[in-house]
This record gives sequence, C-alpha cells and structure tokens, in this order.
Amino acid sequence: MALRLWTGKAICANTSSPLTVKMEQFAGIAMQDRTFFASRRPRALARLALTGLVLAAAALGATLGGSAHAGESPWVSVGAASVRLVSAGPDAANAGGASAAWDAALEIRLEDGWHTYWRFPGEAGIPTVADFGASSDLASARLRFPVPERYSDPYATSIVYHDRIVLPIDLEPAPGEAAPVLRAHVSFGVCREICMPGEAQLELPLGDGGPDFAARQAISAARAALPRPQVDTPPRIAAIERKDLAPAQGKAPEETLVITAELASPTDPVDLFAEGMEGSYNGVPVLLERDGTTARFALPARGLASSADGSRPLALTLVEGATAVEHRSEVPPAAN
Repeated sequence: MALRLWTGKAICANTSSPLTVKMEQFAGIAMQDRTFFASRRPRALARLALTGLVLAAAALGATLGGSAHAGESPWVSVGAASVRLVSAGPDAANAGGASAAWDAALEIRLEDGWHTYWRFPGEAGIPTVADFGASSDLASARLRFPVPERYSDPYATSIVYHDRIVLPIDLEPAPGEAAPVLRAHVSFGVCREICMPGEAQLELPLGDGGPDFAARQAISAARAALPRPQVDTPPRIAAIERKDLAPAQGKAPEETLVITAELASPTDPVDLFAEGMEGSYNGVPVLLERDGTTARFALPARGLASSADGSRPLALTLVEGATAVEHRSEVPPAAN
C-alpha cells in the first residue's frame, strides 16, 4: 500500500507579504466575528526543541560509521544532502519470534548552511515525502515528523530542518511475517541560496542482524520530539476565531484566522505551524501578541483547500519550549 504524507507540488513564494501588524493596529478596521472553539519561533525555539534530536543523530552516525551495517541502508548522496534508512532491529524481547517488532527511521544529513523541509514547507519550498508502497511483508508504514523550525529570508517564511534529522517510521508488519523489507522512495528539497529537488530509492531488510541499541536510542529521541495530541491542559489551542482583517495598511480586509493558545509558562518561547489538507498553499501563522500564558497568532485563510462539504481541515502544531502538541479541526466554509 503506497502511503504519501504530502503529494502537493513545490510551493513557490507568495507575492503578497505575510500578516505582520500587531493586534492593536487593526483598530478601526471592520471585523465580522465568527468564533468557534477548539477542543484541541524564532530559530532559538526550534534549536531548543531539536537539540536532543540532532545530538542523537550525530551519535548514531558516529557509532555506525560511514559504511552500511545490518541496521542501516547505504547513504545516498543527493546534492548537499545524504539520506538513509536505519533500523533498531527486532525488539529485544521478541527477537527471532514471529511477533518481533521493528523500529525504523529515515535519517537526513545536510551540509552546513543547507536546510530541508517539513511535511508542509510553508510559503516556499519542497515538502519531504516518503512512499513505502514497494515494501515487502509490511501492512503499513508511515513517516513521522519531529518539531521543525521557522526559517525566514527576504522572500518567504518556510518550515524546515537543519543539520541532521531523524524521521521515525511507524511500521506494522503483515500478519505472520518475520522478515519484512522496508523500501522507500523519498523526495525532498535542499536549499541555501538556491533550492534543489532530490529523490532517493532506499531499501533495508528489517530482519537482518540483531537489536541495534545505538539506532534504538536515536529513534527513541526522535519519537520523543514528535508533537503529541493536544489535551485539556496547556499548552493547547483554546480558540480559533474568523475575522475580516486587513493584512496591511491600505489593503482590503480578508478572512483571517486568529488562533489563541493557552501556554504553560509565561516565559518559554512559543511558535505555531499550520497545515491545510492536500492542495493547500497557506502561509505560516504570525504572532500577534503574547500576554503571559496567552498567545495569539494570525493566519490568513487564503490558500486553505476545502473538502467536499466546503469545510477546510486544519492541523495546528503548537510549540512551547521543548513541548509540542498537535490540534486538528475544521474551519467552516468561507462566507459568500
């Protein structure tokens, strides 16, 4: 079964500027409030969240060395990036048994100054996508994404990873299969002053060798950096309001989502990432104001794709310090 986390094309930089004015600068602009409540950075923030992940990836590379071992595929170099699959081997408690479980990941190593992209790239970039459809004896495989970071240049704001990153893969072996083979067709972008698309075909027999504890440590660190589902305690998305706001002085008001986040700390840095359904080309939320443990972000609704009933699915990843939560909701159809 082929599984793609994102199948959209590369997103070019928006020609319009992102919403950057503060909440108080919207005074005097006509607003039409339509509120529905949610149940559900700066680079320094992302560096904090990713530090353990990068160190784990570095330790993994130092331990396994430059050549391929049983628990890893060979490195494939694509421009300024190198990619491979790594596996922790069968679970030590089940090694050799029919119920053995594996943990695996996609590792990406980037040259200094280069970056690659999250599953949704933001205002510009190429999403990271993995298709595991050619794998053998696997019921399913799904690529997961630890907390990314915000990256801005004079042209756009993107959602990226730097240095080295480990992306865990959720695996479900086919019933009764003890030696699945993980195959991945990976597509991604690598950027510095210029951006280059990259593709790689990777293969890793999961049944080869015994448990690999260095790989298990690195993958466990990556899983610890995954956003968790939002709960009723902060950090959490508390409300999403639809307002008609002008993105800048002299511009016509447009539908904008004002997203309120409840935070656990009044001082920890905070950031927010937004992802619409396939086909969306929305921007990256902009912080409007921070008042202690409350933060408000603005996200123009322009670019959010609609489902058949007109609603617009929206996934929000809220990052506070080293903690990240994910909230999923549906924005009602746009008013005519």
